[in-house]
Amino acid sequence: MYSGLQENAERNGFYVEYDHVSYPECTIQGTKGSHEELVPFRIVRGTLDDSNNIPQAILDGAPYDTILTSFALCTAANPQESIKNIMHLLKPGGKFIFIEHIRHPTPGDPLVVEENGVDGWFWGKMQDWVNPIWNILGHGCHITRKTGENIANMDGWESVDHKIVRVNGSILAFFLPMSFGKAIKE
Repeated sequence: MYSGLQENAERNGFYVEYDHVSYPECTIQGTKGSHEELVPFRIVRGTLDDSNNIPQAILDGAPYDTILTSFALCTAANPQESIKNIMHLLKPGGKFIFIEHIRHPTPGDPLVVEENGVDGWFWGKMQDWVNPIWNILGHGCHITRKTGENIANMDGWESVDHKIVRVNGSILAFFLPMSFGKAIKE
């Protein structure tokens, strides 16, 4: 485990615990003697792409109040199925919070937080061109998905609020706009 992860987690009231079935090589690596006063942050290896292969540790904890994905649906083999399974694992009124790479929106899209003078059509075409190479170098990451829109268009959500943000600072910002959002299950 990354050495700073446990210390940072404990400073914020959590301890990191690995699911012993999906990570038999890992154990709790806390720095404190007792974790009784801390909330567990469990790490489970697995996928939500196939409802028949969801790790038992995830099923055992359901239904959940909140599920968070961070740059995960861009690599999912079947993102629509993953989102359906996330919805299934949430309790009614549960929150799905997501931060995902997406394809550039078209200019004037009302969901874009900052325009920054970026030509969305041009950079979207560039993403289309780069995506096959990015997919290989990025371990399956797809930079042309419209994840926020796909979540918003699915039945079963009481509400979906998402924004598209282009982070300033480097050439990668042009290739990697992000969708930040929250969906509430009906």
